[in-house]
Amino acid sequence: MKKTLFWLLGVLLVTFVIILPAVAQEAAPSKEQPAEEKAAPAEKPKAEAVKPETISGTLQMVVADKKLVVLTDSSGIPFDFKVSGATRIKVGGKKAKLDELAAQTSKSASVKFLPLRTGDVAQSIEVQ
Repeated sequence: MKKTLFWLLGVLLVTFVIILPAVAQEAAPSKEQPAEEKAAPAEKPKAEAVKPETISGTLQMVVADKKLVVLTDSSGIPFDFKVSGATRIKVGGKKAKLDELAAQTSKSASVKFLPLRTGDVAQSIEVQ
């Protein structure tokens, strides 16, 4: 009787040792997907195009060596803009350079710009 009992316990123990890990492995999520389930590389989300905005106000400051222009709107809030080589500058309807813009502070101006995370970049600056 004892011999049979030990034999049954041994069989049950071996069964649990073999079956339990196999069941646990099937229940666990697989790290590797089968070839047919592997999806194509995910497409990168397309960045939305940034739309230019326009603001009008008073030209407060021009820092030519840092390529920076500061404009104050009608509420008195200052806005700073980076000036690039592609920025079009007009003074009195005529094409001008950034150095010439420095002499136009305290005059009415409008800036068309791109609002970027790295800072607002002026596309065009027009002083009346």
